[in-house]
Amino acid sequence: MEENKKKSVPTINIKAFFSKENLPLILLICFGIFVVASIIISALVFDINVVVSCIIVILEAALAACLSKIPIWVHGLVFIAQVVCGIIASQVPFMVLMAFIYVFAVVFLFIWANHE
Repeated sequence: MEENKKKSVPTINIKAFFSKENLPLILLICFGIFVVASIIISALVFDINVVVSCIIVILEAALAACLSKIPIWVHGLVFIAQVVCGIIASQVPFMVLMAFIYVFAVVFLFIWANHE
């Protein structure tokens, strides 16, 4: 008859996951969580339509991807322009939240591009 063999359960080493090698993956996970949280906050707190919020998030990520290789001071101007657009549209907290999505996306792309 067949022996009762104990199967070893694969172990997950959490400490090894949080290493410099996995930094882009960790930032991508954090970016995804931040995006989902900002969409939920926009819908529940700021009464913004979910579709509009998702479109703005996609536009912010696309803008960050297009402008990822420019000097840092231009990113500051983009941030200020987004806040000014929020003032014009009377949606300052929403646009500040979306501007932080832009900043997070730029940081993620910078670390991803310069990761060894």
